[in-house]
Amino acid sequence: MKRSLLAAGAALLFAAAPALAQDVPANRLLRVVPNADLQTLDPVNTTAGVVQSHAHMVYDQLFGRDAQQRPQPQMVEAFTTSPDGLAWRFTLRPGLVFHDGAPVTAEDAVASLRRWAARDPHGRQIMAITESLAAEADGRSFAWRLRRPYALMLDALSKPAGNMPAIMPARIAATDPFTNITDTTGSGPFVFDRPGWIPGSRVVYRRNPAYAPRTEAASGTAGGKRVHVDRVEWLNIANAQTAALALAQGEVDFVETPGTDFLPMLQRRGMRIERINRLGFQGMIRMNHLHPPFSDPRARQALIYLADQNDYLQAMFPDPSLYQVCHAFFVCGSPQESDAGVPQGIGRNMERARQLIRESGYDGRPIVIMDPTDNPFMHAATLVLAQQLQQAGMRVDVQAMDFATMATRRPNRRHPSEGGWDFGLTFWNGLGASDPVGNVPMQASCERAWPGWPCDAGHQALIDAFPYAASAEERQRILTQLHESAYRVVPYLPFGQWFLPVAYRPQLSGVLGMPGIIILWNIEKAAR
Repeated sequence: MKRSLLAAGAALLFAAAPALAQDVPANRLLRVVPNADLQTLDPVNTTAGVVQSHAHMVYDQLFGRDAQQRPQPQMVEAFTTSPDGLAWRFTLRPGLVFHDGAPVTAEDAVASLRRWAARDPHGRQIMAITESLAAEADGRSFAWRLRRPYALMLDALSKPAGNMPAIMPARIAATDPFTNITDTTGSGPFVFDRPGWIPGSRVVYRRNPAYAPRTEAASGTAGGKRVHVDRVEWLNIANAQTAALALAQGEVDFVETPGTDFLPMLQRRGMRIERINRLGFQGMIRMNHLHPPFSDPRARQALIYLADQNDYLQAMFPDPSLYQVCHAFFVCGSPQESDAGVPQGIGRNMERARQLIRESGYDGRPIVIMDPTDNPFMHAATLVLAQQLQQAGMRVDVQAMDFATMATRRPNRRHPSEGGWDFGLTFWNGLGASDPVGNVPMQASCERAWPGWPCDAGHQALIDAFPYAASAEERQRILTQLHESAYRVVPYLPFGQWFLPVAYRPQLSGVLGMPGIIILWNIEKAAR
C-alpha cells in the first residue's frame, strides 16, 4: 500500500508539469532532482552545493577544471605571467555576451573578482598581496600585479565549488559581497527562467542560444559547454522513494543523490548508476565556536573521543562499499591525506570525552542541534550525534528543519537559546575539502570564518602560509603542522567519507563528473 500511495503521489506531482513545457520535444527537455532545494542564488555569498550547481548553469568562469582537476582557460583566450610570478595579464575570448545582450568586458571580470575575493579564502589571500588589479583600455584585457607570487592563482580562479569566482556584470558585482544578489544575469550556457522558479518546488533553465562554447572537448567544467536540450527543470522531491519511483517511471531523467536503499531497484529497472565523484564527500560535525561550551577547545576536543565514525556511516548507508572511515581532514585518497595529530582512542574513549566536557565548564544547558530531516542520511547522522552527546552527559535539543532552512539559519550568531545553534552537521565535496586553503570550514579567521566562526591566529597562519611554501618539503611540513593544529583547535570534526552515485535514465549520454556539482551541458537525451 505504501508503495502505491507514493507512486500516486509522484504521478500527482508531475501531472501539471507537461503543460509548462508543452512546446518542448521530450528529447529536448531534461528533468533533474538535485540534492537540495534552491532558495538562494548567489554563488559568492554561500558555499551550498546546490547554489554552485545553479551557478554553473548561468555563469561562466575565467578558468575551468578538467576531469584531472587541472585548470584550463574557459572565458580566457590567453594569459601570461612574468618570470617572477608577480605580473599576470588575462585576455578574454572575443564575442562573450551576457544574457541581456551586453558584451562581457574586462571591467566586468575585475568587478566580479573583487566581489568574490571578499568572501573566498583563496581570494582574500590574493587580495592581501595585490598591488593592482585593473582593466586595460582594449576592454578585453586586465592586469593583476602582486607583491609576492601566489602559486595557487589558477587553482583559485578555476574553483568549481565553494565560493565560486563567477563572472557577472559589473553592475551586479557592485553588490555588497555579504548581500545576496537577486539578478542572475550571467554569460553561461543556460538562462535562469525567473517566472518558472517556485522555491520549494521547481527551478527552470533555458538554453542560451547566444552562448559560444570553446572548441575543445568537454571535460569537467573545462572545454566546450555544448547544450543539447532546450529546457532543464530542477524538481524538489524531498522523499527519496518518490524520487526513485519518478526516475524508474520516466517522470524525471536524473537524480543527483538517489536514496541508497533504492539503488538495487533502480538497477533492476535498467537505470544507470554511476559514481562520478572520485573523492566523494566528507561529513563534518560543525560546532559553534562563539558560545559556551564549544567556545572552549576542551568541549570541541571531547567530540574527538565520543564520535565513532562507524556509528554514523552505518546509520547513514546500508552498503559498506559506499563509505569508509577517514580521520584525514583533507580527505583520504587525496595528495594531502595525513594522519598527523590523530589522537589515540579517537571515537572510542567516552570517559575522556566526559572529562573534557566537565573541564570545559558545561553547565547543563540544552545543546541545540539543527536537524535537516529532508536529507535522510544527514538526518540519520544527526540522531547519532544527539545520542552520543547524551551518553557524554549533555542535554540536547534536536530541532527539525529542512536542509535549506538550516543553511539560512546557519549564519545566525545569536546564542542558541535566542535562535542560534550549537551543531549543524554538513558535508563537503572531497575536492574542496582536500584543499588546505579552499577547505572553507577549516579556516579559523574569526568573524570572517564560515558559520561556526573558529578563531585561532596560529592555525590561520598555517593556512595562510601554505601557498607560499618554497619547496615541496616545506609545503609538506606546513601540511603536517596544519593537520596537527586541526586536532587541537577542532574547527570541525570529520565523521566519515562516502561515495554516492548519481542515477539517470539510459536515454541519457554524455554525463560528466565534477566533485560537488552537477553538470548538465554535454548531455544528450535520445527519443524513446
